Amino acid sequence: MSGSLADIIGGYLDLHWRIHPVDATHAGRRELDGEYGRWDAASVREHIAALRSYTSALEEAPAESLDEEIDRTAVLQDARHELLVLERERPFAFNPAFHLSHALEGLFLLMVRDERPAEHRAAALLSRLRALPELLRVAREVLTQPARPLVALAGAMLPGGVALVRDGLDDPALDLSSLEPLELAQARKEAVDALTEFGGALDEMAERAAEDRWAIGRDLFDRKLHTAHLIRESADELLRYGERLYAEAIAELERIAAEISPGTPWPELVAQLRADTPAPGTVLEEYAEALRAARDFTVEHALMRVPPAELRVVATPAFLRALVPIAAYQGPGAFDQRQLGTFFVTLPEPGQPWRAASRAELPSTVVHEGVPGHHEQIVVGNALPSVVRRVIGTPATREGWAVYSEALMAEVGFLHSPAERLLHARHRLWRALRVVLDVSLHTKGMSVGEAARRLRDEVGLEPAAAAAEAARYCAYPTYQLCYAVGCREIARLRDDARLASGDAFSLAAFHDELLSYGALPTALARWGMGLA
Repeated sequence: MSGSLADIIGGYLDLHWRIHPVDATHAGRRELDGEYGRWDAASVREHIAALRSYTSALEEAPAESLDEEIDRTAVLQDARHELLVLERERPFAFNPAFHLSHALEGLFLLMVRDERPAEHRAAALLSRLRALPELLRVAREVLTQPARPLVALAGAMLPGGVALVRDGLDDPALDLSSLEPLELAQARKEAVDALTEFGGALDEMAERAAEDRWAIGRDLFDRKLHTAHLIRESADELLRYGERLYAEAIAELERIAAEISPGTPWPELVAQLRADTPAPGTVLEEYAEALRAARDFTVEHALMRVPPAELRVVATPAFLRALVPIAAYQGPGAFDQRQLGTFFVTLPEPGQPWRAASRAELPSTVVHEGVPGHHEQIVVGNALPSVVRRVIGTPATREGWAVYSEALMAEVGFLHSPAERLLHARHRLWRALRVVLDVSLHTKGMSVGEAARRLRDEVGLEPAAAAAEAARYCAYPTYQLCYAVGCREIARLRDDARLASGDAFSLAAFHDELLSYGALPTALARWGMGLA
């Protein structure tokens, strides 16, 4: 393969979209909206061959500037990680939730991205509905080594998926009038039947599933750290970091609890504060007001440049209720003309219990999801001239930036009340525990049951939520540690930038420069900023 670096990168990104058409939908690449990925043996071999070709070409392609070299490195690392997943990790062989989440997210994104023309959206939905039975049929064939906790995770997802197809497409918010009704009805019926049959296959898989097949082992875990996130430390080193962070969070919780109510254990105070939630009738406005307050504070204190991109708060429409039980942020795609973010809040139906973030948690939540958190990073990144920096990234930077934003806003006084600071400290404890559990589940032989017990006993999750959380940790190795470790890497970079600049250091300039790298690994931003 030959050509300029720009041509090679463009070809690689096209390959990436074709391997991951649902990612293309998320990014706003509409030409693949009706397709799903393919994970049969022949397709995986084709993917691997193409990725190897692009990896070789990227290794040899010359870069003419530091910015080009950084982008080339980011794409090369992305390609190497794709190969690592396909050749060694192989989630499609042991994780039924891998296939089910791919199928449902492909529908979810088309249903929620209302900036697409109605006819295009309807045709793409019909195409994916028709493709879903074959996707799940192949999934049953390739799931040769199912892991029991992930079989259970997929089983828990299934009722919501069935409801999404069976009932959600009737929502008036979806304009499907361009479709022939009988064709749509037949596609929906076949999709529901396929999901139901997949449920039966899950029952069969559970009987032969291995208890610990999901654990990827230390060598692969370390390789993912280095390849996907450019994190230099090993699993063991990060485990020690997580344990230190955990101890620091406990000490902070105890200190703030003593400030609020001397003698009252912090878990008791947290439980009391979490019971104070907005009412269903006012929750949308309370979320919207909290988001506005965080944005205004960021602008008034000149923490960074904030683009005028809208972030709306809406009640979760009926067709998404099965996939959004409480709340969720949906950011705009890299190629969407309208950069509109949406925060969905699921209101209770008659007779249902009310679940929502507590008022003391709202400030941390909106900072994390809105400005200066995810919404800020996504909207700024989507306007960058480098396509690489708009679409390539790591959760260590995405989630790390959102957690760093919480710490920043606590530092500058936005999280000011003791109750808000206590709930923020509880979030820090949770993220520290995520580091410990992520490493321990995949490299230390920890069982899913033990991880769930720790989430229940030490963070206060409900038993069912703790079990589901622990199963997700099994499904996405190295992801959960990205929250705390990514935040730490950004904070270290800021300290080094401050030391290098001395009196000339500007916090806003630092943030703006960091955001100019999108969600690339922080190590690459460090390189570009001359601090490597």
